[in-house]
Amino acid sequence: MAEYRSLVRKVERREADTYGRRNERVSRDPVRLRDARRAVLVRAQGRCENPTCGGQPADVTDDGQAILEVDHVERIAEGGRDHPSQMVALCPNCHAMKERGATRAALRFVLLDVAKHGHTLWHVGSDSCP
Repeated sequence: MAEYRSLVRKVERREADTYGRRNERVSRDPVRLRDARRAVLVRAQGRCENPTCGGQPADVTDDGQAILEVDHVERIAEGGRDHPSQMVALCPNCHAMKERGATRAALRFVLLDVAKHGHTLWHVGSDSCP
């Protein structure tokens, strides 16, 4: 409790000086292909693509869609492609594990395989894909 109280006191001392202010930034975000994201969501069929997912939220978005986050397994900033063969749909918990978890390196390896395999099944496979 002491640490929490100390942090709150610091916030309260600075809040008046920062409330409503914004940082000005110049963004150099990569151009994203909306259809790549949509293709991954179609392929996922409303399910987290992490094969070891412990269970995604049963709740849905306002428009009835599964709560999934489309992620680039290999970050675009690090040379990854904005292409479904390198993207997966993850529930919020699996996405956090992929980004910040202690086992994220191993999980990224698995997810890249999942993305490539799923892409091959859906793109190159037969018309009777799931």
